[in-house]
Amino acid sequence: MNYHSGMHGHGHGLGGARTPLLDRTDLGRKRNGAENGQLQDLEHGDSVPAPNIGFGRVLSLAKPEAGSLVIATIALLIASTSSILIPKFGGQIIDIVSGDIQTPEQKSEALNAVKNTILEIFLIVIVGSVCTALRAWLFSSASERVVARLRKNLLSHLVHQEIAFFDVTRTGELLSRLSEDTQIIKNAATTNLSEALRNLATAFIGLGFMFQTSWKLTLLSLAVVPVISVAVRRFGRYMRELSHKTQAAAAVASSIAEETFGAIRTVRSFAQEDYEISRYSEKVDETLKLGLGQAKV
Repeated sequence: MNYHSGMHGHGHGLGGARTPLLDRTDLGRKRNGAENGQLQDLEHGDSVPAPNIGFGRVLSLAKPEAGSLVIATIALLIASTSSILIPKFGGQIIDIVSGDIQTPEQKSEALNAVKNTILEIFLIVIVGSVCTALRAWLFSSASERVVARLRKNLLSHLVHQEIAFFDVTRTGELLSRLSEDTQIIKNAATTNLSEALRNLATAFIGLGFMFQTSWKLTLLSLAVVPVISVAVRRFGRYMRELSHKTQAAAAVASSIAEETFGAIRTVRSFAQEDYEISRYSEKVDETLKLGLGQAKV
């Protein structure tokens, strides 16, 4: 028995392409539940690309946290409003100080107006800070529960798969989905989602103040929005593809490490330590390259 035949075992080849569980030439095409003529994932293992599932699936797991998310959204709106009100009140102070102040009475009125405005800014800062902290805590706690629920559901789904599924799917990839991918979803459900909602709320509230100040100037400013939207959409699509490639490369690296540890006796018997290290390092370098690409943009 040579090295590669000893390492392939139950379809977990470390050195070459895995053989499909089912032979298309003998069994033909298997149809899925909807009988649309597409091959099942089981037929070719994990070589079949996963479907592109939207963020709505993750939000469906957040239904039990609806109350916390509603409160967090309200706190987010208050915090976003407060961040916009601060420069507005700051502008009022500048208007008061730069006004035509001649008599002592006008000076006293201006001083009182400045004091009151500063007090209002101080209260706005306090309220905004409290709402920001509340928003961050509620979003983080809700996302932790969502990810915990997702991991439980994912493990339950995997455990109930057919035995043949594990013959054509690398264990390391499954572990990567349970750990790294769910961690990415957690970040998306906390930092990314929270920041997106905050920026969106700030934009709409800011537009309201802009229309109140000068609707003509606001409409002129909005003329560039379509061009920016197209650029942002293309950039988002590029970042999504890059993120998928990074996750896939990390999953393959985890698979190589897991399979090497699982067959360490075979690796040692054929003195293939350096070979396995080089294969793992190659995938890690690929992950690093993709990660640096994300960091650049």
